[in-house]
Amino acid sequence: MTTQTNLSTQLTSAERRRGIAAAIACLTVVGACLGASMPFLALVLAGQGVPPAMIGLNSAIPSLAGLIATPFIPKLMQHVPANRLVVVSLILAAGAMIGCYLVPNYWAWFPLRAIIGATITIAFVISEIWINALADEKTRGRIMGIYGAVLAIGFAAGPVVLFLAGSEGFLPFGLIAGLALVACIPVLMAGDTAPGGEGHAPSRSFAAFLTVAPTATLAAFVFGAVEQGVMNLLPIYGTRIGLTSQVAALVLTAFAAGNILCQIPLGILADRMNRRLLLAICGGLAGGIIALLPLVAGTLLVFPAIFVFGGMVTGLYSVGLTLLGQRFHGPDLASANSAFVMCYSIGALMGPPIGGAAMQAWVPHGLPASMAIFALGYMVLALWRWRTARDNPAAG
Repeated sequence: MTTQTNLSTQLTSAERRRGIAAAIACLTVVGACLGASMPFLALVLAGQGVPPAMIGLNSAIPSLAGLIATPFIPKLMQHVPANRLVVVSLILAAGAMIGCYLVPNYWAWFPLRAIIGATITIAFVISEIWINALADEKTRGRIMGIYGAVLAIGFAAGPVVLFLAGSEGFLPFGLIAGLALVACIPVLMAGDTAPGGEGHAPSRSFAAFLTVAPTATLAAFVFGAVEQGVMNLLPIYGTRIGLTSQVAALVLTAFAAGNILCQIPLGILADRMNRRLLLAICGGLAGGIIALLPLVAGTLLVFPAIFVFGGMVTGLYSVGLTLLGQRFHGPDLASANSAFVMCYSIGALMGPPIGGAAMQAWVPHGLPASMAIFALGYMVLALWRWRTARDNPAAG
């Protein structure tokens, strides 16, 4: 097994491309699986008469389990190759989804959804590490841009899968579990390009990686907070400013379109300019646009505004990953990428309640105000890092 430390130098260009394509294909299918499973399981519980608060509690378990599992991923990768970890994780996730069908009990779903959340997180993080480990520095940004765009397409396809499968009987459970198993196929086909299993420990503790590259890790935190805050609350905000529920849903579609279409251009820019400066620009544009949203909310300008906002917010994640791969390699990359995803998860848990509290404190514009504070605060940090960091292209 080729070690993760010098993986990209020992593989040919064709082998690197094959490995990157496999990891991206895997994550695309996993994204569709997540995009279908989250609303589907909530609908099933609602159909059982479970109160909304209890549905929310059950729905939070996968995120919590993923957050708990993340710090253990670098340790696992010291001993087991990435492809094996991903395949085992996806098989366990598929089994837990079938378990949800076999045991349609609210309390039984807590451990089952915990398994789904932990195993999908493991597959997700390791696949991201795989991509970053194989990416060439000259094209790392555009590779991450392609990854971000394709992943967003996968998430968007999830509800389509749910629409086709319906929400009753075994079919939706089986289809979602099947997606998890299908995601194993590209991994198995390109397993010889996978990192991990070399036994080397990272140079720092896992906790140190949460702060050693603040421009990158806080980009993930802000993206998680803003993305989840907007995805969960933007339709509610739309109806409170006078939009119909249908138009409010279209606004969310514009946000998703920005997620998809802006990532490759941002990736190309990330290969041609200072990545910290690009992250500051993404944060500034995202914060400025969402802060001005109340001025255009009642006009057609809301759609292009939300489109650009969605692209810039998602750019924080894809360009942040690019900066992370620029700085870290081998076991350090595994720990840094895991810390990056943990920061995203923490932000994702914080964003919706903060946005909701802000909407109550300032009716109706508290949501854009709170999201603007996240993004503009990050812009200040990224600009400070850009101006004060040593003249070192590997600095985070």
